[in-house]
Amino acid sequence: MTTAGLLLVPQGIGSLLARTAGGLTDRLGPRPVVLAGIVLTTLGTIPFAVDGASYWLLGVALVIRGAGLSGVNLAVMVGAFRDLEPAQIPHASSTTRIMQQLGGAFGAATLAVVLQSQLTGHHASTAYAHSFGWAIGFTVLAAAPAFFLPRRRTLE
Repeated sequence: MTTAGLLLVPQGIGSLLARTAGGLTDRLGPRPVVLAGIVLTTLGTIPFAVDGASYWLLGVALVIRGAGLSGVNLAVMVGAFRDLEPAQIPHASSTTRIMQQLGGAFGAATLAVVLQSQLTGHHASTAYAHSFGWAIGFTVLAAAPAFFLPRRRTLE
C-alpha cells in the first residue's frame, strides 16, 4: 500500500503545480482551462497505454496527468460557483461533489470491468495498456461537454 502511494507522488506534484488554474479560470473562463486540462490529462495518460514504457516516462506522465486533472477540477468548480448567490453555494457544493464522486466511481468501475475482461485473454501489461486506452477515450469524450462551459465572464 505504501509503495503504491509513493509511486503516485509525481501525480500529486502535478496537482500542486496546477493550483494556478483557479486564477486562470477567473481571467479566461472555465472553458479554455478545462480544455487545456483535458489535453494535459490525455497526454499524461498516453504513456500508460503503451506496453513497456519506461518508469521515468511514466513518472513524467504522472506529473502531466496530475496537472491536467487538477486543472480540470479547479476550473469546473470555479465555473460552477462563479454566478451563484452566497445562499446557493452550499447546495451547489454538495451537488458538484456528489457528481464528482458518482462520475469517478462509474469510471473506475467501467475501467475495472474492461481490465478484467482483458486479463482473461492477454498478458497483464497488454491488458493494462488496453484499459488505459479506454481511459484516454473517456478523457477525450470529456471535451464535448467542456465546449458548453462559458468562456469569460461578461462585464455588466
